[in-house]
Amino acid sequence: MKKNQKYKFIGLLAMTAVLSACDYNDDDNDSVDNDIEAVETTESYVYEVTFTNITQGQMFSPPALTTHASGVTMWQAGESASVALERIAEGGDSSEFIVQDGVEHSVVGDSGLAPGESQTLTLELTPTDSMSISLASMLGNTNDGFTGITNLDISNIGLDQSYQQTLMGYDAGTEKNDEIEVPGVGGEAFNASRSGDVDRVAVHAGILTEHELSGSILLPEHKFDNPTAQLIITRVQ
Repeated sequence: MKKNQKYKFIGLLAMTAVLSACDYNDDDNDSVDNDIEAVETTESYVYEVTFTNITQGQMFSPPALTTHASGVTMWQAGESASVALERIAEGGDSSEFIVQDGVEHSVVGDSGLAPGESQTLTLELTPTDSMSISLASMLGNTNDGFTGITNLDISNIGLDQSYQQTLMGYDAGTEKNDEIEVPGVGGEAFNASRSGDVDRVAVHAGILTEHELSGSILLPEHKFDNPTAQLIITRVQ
């Protein structure tokens, strides 16, 4: 083989090796890009929602936490309660509350809360999820009392930051406050009839004991003032 042909052959081999290396690097870069895209699409925000019973003698039902679009309200003072809310207020049943129209995600506590007890619910959301929440829990030693919050925007809570608020007790206005049919001490739970009550949600005025209302089965320790609960929301991721 002539000398100049030998050099051309060697040069061709070298160029082929370089091109092969470039192809390999391109594939590798594609893989990295795909990995980055996968990380971005699986980004999530994790919130720890801690709910505490701060009453003296009221039992709470397992708290029901939901997420939904901004502007959605699960109740409004002065307006009639939904049947889903009525089921929580009269019997602690949140099964309808967490599947109402507009609800995107829900978490329900695994047990009720005695006075002084807390429970933390974990909520994991993506950037495309709605960032408004509602939470409700029955006041067990009432006819139709509940506590909670509705349409709270949590989008401004930064990483490792917390939001804290005390929560009012409400009367669902769906059952007469005779202080007899009280689920917390073995009385009736949900009853679809709203006869005898005002049929509108209002801040709860408290309960009457056996010393104040004839026939009442409630005791002085069941009394409560507002607020009834404390809510702390911490973004941990």
